[in-house]
Amino acid sequence: MGNLKDEQSRKELGDFLRSRRRKADPKKSGLINSGNEVSRRRIQGLRREEVAQLSGVSLTWYTWLEQGRDINVSRQVLGGIARALSLDAVERSHLFRLAGEVPPATAAAGDEQVAGPEIQTFLDLLDPNPAYVITRCFDVVAWNRAEAALMGGFEHLPVHERNALWLMFNAPEARELLPDWEREARWLVALLRAESAHELGSPRFIEVVSSLQKSSELFSEWWTSHDVQAFAPSVRRFRHPVVGELELHYVKLSVEGGRGLSIVSHFATPGSETARRLSTLVD
Repeated sequence: MGNLKDEQSRKELGDFLRSRRRKADPKKSGLINSGNEVSRRRIQGLRREEVAQLSGVSLTWYTWLEQGRDINVSRQVLGGIARALSLDAVERSHLFRLAGEVPPATAAAGDEQVAGPEIQTFLDLLDPNPAYVITRCFDVVAWNRAEAALMGGFEHLPVHERNALWLMFNAPEARELLPDWEREARWLVALLRAESAHELGSPRFIEVVSSLQKSSELFSEWWTSHDVQAFAPSVRRFRHPVVGELELHYVKLSVEGGRGLSIVSHFATPGSETARRLSTLVD
């Protein structure tokens, strides 16, 4: 249950519901079958009683919700209202947030997350700074030449193994590449655990965690500790087999409209020896 205690949020929720109800198409609701019936209606959109009926709630309760009354509303009811009003993914997420609830995942089960051509162009422009795109499940879905040169490339890997956690625990070269492997690995597990609050019920998230628990006793041990951490920009050390020691800063940028996609980019201090070595990676 979400308790709509904030008066402004309740008012915004009521205003939003009224606006969507008036814009709803009666024919989509299944309550009206012909255009003639629509034209004879004296109101635009749906009536309150129609939304209540379609949502499976009482007219009084739905009226109170539009009026901004201080009432409890469940995720199930919010989902019913969203369906009754034929809300799209953005509108549905907005409805849940106004009600103080975490929006449901917008991606369908098994829906592959990909980075568009604009994102790939942006990654390419970041060369010679290594950069890649990850999902909330830490799947790597795009990268530039510098990242491939730093990490050894992703093209040769099966798609389900193009995952930062999978590579950390199952690719022997990761331990060779990262002098601070244990600290980095523990940190990634804590980051993945923090993301679990966003990915409850996600088939891919369940698959990632299950495969890691089966393949790595160490991951399984750290995962069950339930440690969580937030991402913070920092410095990471690499021991690259070709260019040697690298000390790289890294940041993470959210991709707007990318359904949880983020860009992670590494870069060297300008004028440093690491910067010079990085430039040779993509030559």
